[in-house]
Amino acid sequence: MTELLTPRLLLRPFHPDDFEAHARICGDAEVMKYIRAGALSREDSWWQLARYLGHWQLRGYGCWAVVERSSSALIGHLGFFHAEGGHGLEFGWALAREAWGRGYALEGTLAAKEHGFSVLGFTKLLCLIRPENERSLRLAERLGAEAAGETIDEKGERLLVRSLRPIPGS
Repeated sequence: MTELLTPRLLLRPFHPDDFEAHARICGDAEVMKYIRAGALSREDSWWQLARYLGHWQLRGYGCWAVVERSSSALIGHLGFFHAEGGHGLEFGWALAREAWGRGYALEGTLAAKEHGFSVLGFTKLLCLIRPENERSLRLAERLGAEAAGETIDEKGERLLVRSLRPIPGS
C-alpha cells in the first residue's frame, strides 16, 4: 500500500493502533457534520476503519491516514473510494478540528490528486459535497474541480458534484 510524503504530512494506510485517534476524530459531531450528519459511534468508527483497509485490498487504492509529520499525530483521513453501487470514483477528506485552518487539507489533497492522476492513471475524480459545506466546496475549487451537477445520497439529501480531471500535458 502506497505512502505519500508532503512537506508537513505523511499519507499512509491506517494501522490498527490508529483506532483511538480515528474514533475521536469521527466521534466529533462538528467534523462529521457534513459527512455522516453527525458523530460516529466507536463501533461505527471501527467499521469505517475496516472499510478503508478493505478498499485498499479490493481496489489497490483507498483512503489514507493523514499524519502530521512534526508530531506523528493522526489528524484525519483522505483519499479515494469506488464502491459498488456508488457514484463513481470519489475523492473525499476529513480532518480533526485542531487541524483546520492550517492548510493541511489542501496540502494532502493536492498530493493525493497528483498521485491519482499521474501514478494510478485516473481520468476523473468526483467530490460529492453537501451544499452547506462551504469549506469543502472552497477546497474542491482550489483543487481545480468544476461543477458537474447534483445527486442525492442514500438518505435522500442533496449533494453537489464537483469533477476533477488531470491538467492536459501534466
